[in-house]
Amino acid sequence: MHVRKLLCIAILCSAGSIEAQPPAPADGAAPARVPTVALVAAIGDQLDVVRQRPSTGTNIEPFSRKSFALNSQALNYSVLRGLDRALEDEEPQTRRILLAWTAPADVKQRLAEARGSEREAIVLAALRAHLTSLPERARWDRIEAILPSYFYEATSGMGRKLSGVGFYVQPLSNGAIPVDWNINTDASAATVDQAPEQESDYKTVDPHTGKVGHSYTYLATYMYFQRITLDARTLEVLATKQQLDNIKYADPKATAIDVGDQIPLSVMTTKLLEMAEQSAYTSVRGKSYVSTTAPRPVQPAASSPP
Repeated sequence: MHVRKLLCIAILCSAGSIEAQPPAPADGAAPARVPTVALVAAIGDQLDVVRQRPSTGTNIEPFSRKSFALNSQALNYSVLRGLDRALEDEEPQTRRILLAWTAPADVKQRLAEARGSEREAIVLAALRAHLTSLPERARWDRIEAILPSYFYEATSGMGRKLSGVGFYVQPLSNGAIPVDWNINTDASAATVDQAPEQESDYKTVDPHTGKVGHSYTYLATYMYFQRITLDARTLEVLATKQQLDNIKYADPKATAIDVGDQIPLSVMTTKLLEMAEQSAYTSVRGKSYVSTTAPRPVQPAASSPP
């Protein structure tokens, strides 16, 4: 998998915000105060590729890891689409402000040098510092932020020490960790769930047809994140919800020997962006509400009004 090509993802955007309006009141109805919720995504500045490798019986972990600088706004806008759609369905009476934020260079440097377990605190502190500088938050009620999360243990067939977004490659069929999926009416909504090990847990999705199959080797997209609710005025953390999502893919007609080469990178990139939107949506609405409609584009953000 030649992941460096992924860095060609481009999206035209600028720092600022756009606003989603609630439904208009009925004729003659007195206008009520409309709660305002600001939405921001900062899912990460890097994409990780974690690959399973044979265990040697030593203290060396059975995974190789590579990280690549990422145009995070492409993913952030996918996340914002899902989050905005979820709030529109869950709280249609709210006015939603979509914020674009990119971590400054010094924060990116700290993230590059930090261990995975430290990245959560660094990103949250930087985001709160940025929000402090926005006087318009005095008109908001709360802020919903999607930030990368770190998970030390292996779960549901995925590797250990994962955070943010990335690809997980499992090329070994022997000794594979069983997976269990929570699947509703469409395979594209499959997400992580912990359950007792069963042979039927090794379920994968054909990336071309969407059909559910069975494979001990696969290529997975993953998104490990937190949805953090902040008081807009004090920036106090009101709630935190961790979510660990993955979707595993295997092409039954692939001819490449290495599972990591069986699915084109362009296909997996699209799957990752789709998953980012779905995951943000389900963080609010729950996995039984996953929608499979085509994503709605988010227009380039304009500067916030004074």
